Amino acid sequence: MSITRRFILLPAVGLIVLAISIYMNSPLTVFVIYNIVCFGLLVLDYLITPDATALEINRLGEDKLSLFEREAIAFEVYNKGSLKLGIELKDEVPEFHFEAEGGLMKVELEPHSSKVLKYDVTPTKRGAFSFGSLHIRLRGRLGLCQKIFKLRMDREYRVYPNMKNLRKYRLGICNNRRYQQGQRNLRMLGRGTSFESLREYVHGDEYRRINWKATARGNKPIVNQYEPEKNQHVYLFLDIGRPMSYTIRGNRKLDIAVNTALVLSDLINQNGDQSALLLFNTKVEGMIMPGKGATHRNKILETLYHIEGTRDTSNYDEAFFYFKKKERHRSIVFIFTDFDTVEEAEEMLRVLPVIAKKNIVVILLMENEGLKDISHQGIQDKESIFTKGVAMDLLEERRRIIHTLNHRGILCLECPAEKLEYTAINKYISIKNRTYL
Repeated sequence: MSITRRFILLPAVGLIVLAISIYMNSPLTVFVIYNIVCFGLLVLDYLITPDATALEINRLGEDKLSLFEREAIAFEVYNKGSLKLGIELKDEVPEFHFEAEGGLMKVELEPHSSKVLKYDVTPTKRGAFSFGSLHIRLRGRLGLCQKIFKLRMDREYRVYPNMKNLRKYRLGICNNRRYQQGQRNLRMLGRGTSFESLREYVHGDEYRRINWKATARGNKPIVNQYEPEKNQHVYLFLDIGRPMSYTIRGNRKLDIAVNTALVLSDLINQNGDQSALLLFNTKVEGMIMPGKGATHRNKILETLYHIEGTRDTSNYDEAFFYFKKKERHRSIVFIFTDFDTVEEAEEMLRVLPVIAKKNIVVILLMENEGLKDISHQGIQDKESIFTKGVAMDLLEERRRIIHTLNHRGILCLECPAEKLEYTAINKYISIKNRTYL
């Protein structure tokens, strides 16, 4: 139990009573009587105020939260009693990795009625987190005290990669799949490698697409129409080692890559291809073979939501040879990784031919904003000259490595962290349409 501000104000009234009692020459008697009355009212308020049994409280909503998204945690409170109740609720939020807003929930609840109370949290880390007990305060009928209770309402919430904007990214796939109201989706013809049909030649068609046998039979130019091939295997290699453990604008590079991989995987499936996942560090930490459908999507989601990065240097040999042993089809491979030194890049270059000979390989890098900022700083003293020179040298080495990879037929893209999803999706679409060369 705790006392309220109203009860604290009673001594102020008592001063007036005491002044009157002094005037009547009986201060002690009046003072004692007044305090007995105040204490009696406090006890009475406590006794006539209902306890927690007058309430029925349930947690609402799903136990899935999205990383870096504002999410509502909701409770349904039902007043089972016949008295109006003033209620305050406060949930036990995990101390770390959550930013809570509006944690103290207040409501005036009429008898036999219910209300939904909410507060917002923003998760800053993937994984499973336990929310504990619910702290309850019931205001006394006389407003002199508050009854305090603690209700066990433990529940585990899982923080998944951010999927809130998935619908927005699905619109980008319309280059391959267009929708019309009341009709099935239209396939985009004229690109890709999978034969679709024959049609008469029109001005602007490529000569190499002319079907000479059909042309001879019909006595007029006939060309082949193609569409992007379906059911192609698309692998997402996710480096969970040291290069991905750093942060960009407060967000870990690994979290950004995980979000991108999940969105890209979903769009791959939407486009008719099969997505696959390979996690690697000093060894292969996990692999999900190509597939599609809701079950496959959930499997990837469950794999990605709790992975943790390390500070170890990743082993590209292990990952690439493991993939070569498992996969026999010609596939598209997206590699989410990075490198801090020329030596790390050269190590990757050494083993890349293992998978690059028979597959289309795309390496996605996030720009090093720290080095770019230093390289653009003004010169103030000798130390700033040295720091700026080192930053410019490192950036130049990075550009040379990217140029070398592209020259060897490896698609290597560097982009700002906030544009990683768009870059990956656009590159996938261009590869499917054979417009990346």
